[in-house]
Amino acid sequence: MRLNKLSIAITLATVTTLGVATTAHASTEIRVAYGNQPGEPVDVAVKQWAEWVNEASNGELELKAFPASQLGSETEVMEQARFGAPIISITAYSNFLDSVPDLAVLDAPYLSEDFESKLKIFDSEWFAEQMAKVDESGYHIVIPNAVYGARHLLSREPVSSPADLDGIRIRVQNSQMYVEAIRAMGATPTPMSLGDVYPALAQGIVDGVENPAAVLYGGKFHEVVKHLSLTSHMHTVAPFVTGKSFWDQLSEEQQQIMTDTGQQMAEYLSELVADNSEQALESLRSEGVEIHEVDIAPFRERAAQQIPSAFPQWSEGLYDKVYEIING
Repeated sequence: MRLNKLSIAITLATVTTLGVATTAHASTEIRVAYGNQPGEPVDVAVKQWAEWVNEASNGELELKAFPASQLGSETEVMEQARFGAPIISITAYSNFLDSVPDLAVLDAPYLSEDFESKLKIFDSEWFAEQMAKVDESGYHIVIPNAVYGARHLLSREPVSSPADLDGIRIRVQNSQMYVEAIRAMGATPTPMSLGDVYPALAQGIVDGVENPAAVLYGGKFHEVVKHLSLTSHMHTVAPFVTGKSFWDQLSEEQQQIMTDTGQQMAEYLSELVADNSEQALESLRSEGVEIHEVDIAPFRERAAQQIPSAFPQWSEGLYDKVYEIING
């Protein structure tokens, strides 16, 4: 996947089953809800997914898109899913930190240099074992590999080494993984909502923000700070997750339709994200942003040293093990 984030704004999907249970061919309406705005890659991909699902199921399954968090917050939807509601959510692997801790490593910084390498993990025995643990926890991963975007750093001054980030305040989302990732890079993480970033940059409360290029451009943060350093600190891959009890209510044929068309959607989304990222970089450059290539080796070294110790709930040697699977 040419997949962010997870910042990655986070994607949700709510599934509501319609019709009478005793009806042989009851129609199932699937309301797909996500935080992304209309026209963004996730929105475009979900609407295409709806067409594929409708065609493959002969109209028995119907997906409806609800962008911009119209159906509620991610936390609300995920809680309902775990307790049996017919809900699907595209979320972050770091959100499994409490239920399946080792899965959160997939959001750790500098595990891969590109999405092609990152996607190797989903064919591994290690990931199959994690999938089983997800089922045991009450969830089920329908689609493991939705690409969101490579994350970079937009700041007042260019960044070429961890030393350049000493004392620099970088906005992050309120997530332990993102906080620790920015700290491992050498900066001071400052959690806040994405909507507060523009005034915070303008007032000097923070010195920079990290996110995929398209998100950085969409937020107009380049109007305040003019240096984009291509740190590529995360290649975010996100899962589509539902409740295990709801998944088990679907027929095997319905499960296969959702899985197969979901993989088509994931491939399509990766293409959209790659194109969108290139367009965003060109737009940033045309509006006066200086774009800097970065030697990521010193950043990766710091991440490998600091990230494992920040998550004592992980299995011993987890970061190195997953790094070897991805880059082996």
